[in-house]
Amino acid sequence: MPDCIVERHGGVMVIRFNRPERMNSMGGTLLQDLNAAIDDGRGDDRVRAFIVTGEGRGWCAGADLQDMGGAAGAGGEHAKRYNALDPIGVVGRTVLNIQGADKPVIAAVNGVAVGGGFGLCSSMDLRIASDQARFSAVFIKRALAPDCGLSWFLPRLVGPERAAELFYTGRMVDAAEALQLGIVSKVVPHDSLMDAALEFASAIAKAPPSAMTFTRRALLHSPSATLADQLEYEWGNQKASLRSPEFMEGVQAFLQKREPDYGAF
Repeated sequence: MPDCIVERHGGVMVIRFNRPERMNSMGGTLLQDLNAAIDDGRGDDRVRAFIVTGEGRGWCAGADLQDMGGAAGAGGEHAKRYNALDPIGVVGRTVLNIQGADKPVIAAVNGVAVGGGFGLCSSMDLRIASDQARFSAVFIKRALAPDCGLSWFLPRLVGPERAAELFYTGRMVDAAEALQLGIVSKVVPHDSLMDAALEFASAIAKAPPSAMTFTRRALLHSPSATLADQLEYEWGNQKASLRSPEFMEGVQAFLQKREPDYGAF
């Protein structure tokens, strides 16, 4: 069985981490499978949004320490020269691939998301959590530094002081506190998680796809931009939007007093 299972639900691609016996930790081919699925969905106009979830009790428990230790001890993948010289590592390249997906990526967090798993889900556009979900920046307890971009994402989600407290203690945060802190946007009963995620993603899939991509790109561009830079970036996107057939469909729908149909675009 692959380490990620890919399903299609209309315009939504669902990616399921499939290492439940290892709490979906990042070992085996999980990251390679995730990257391949993101690449496939990015290039497929029928895919309008992604959902990433996990099989079993975990969303992703971070790095598989047994896998890492075995590989390093045997002179395996983690000891290869390429990996030793890679400035951001496979996890960093995965985070950048998620950010560059050009379509919304929703984490449906079904269980624990700790360490690199916390970073991975924080790199996605938003997080819908089961009431059984838990989060931890556990690195300090394993004598590790943060990775998967969590030291970049978490201060932006919860503020620098709260992020520092979570990093310095490595304590577990339950779903209710995660909602309060702004780590997740919604908490739902565990058995309703995928229904809630699919309902949200399916609504996104009905939106005009080019406008959705421009919107997502603008949100990703803004943290490093000045106001003047962002205004220029927005205006470039807007000029492209005004020339799009999707915009013309929206105008015609408004004039004809009907709902627009963006399914053909």
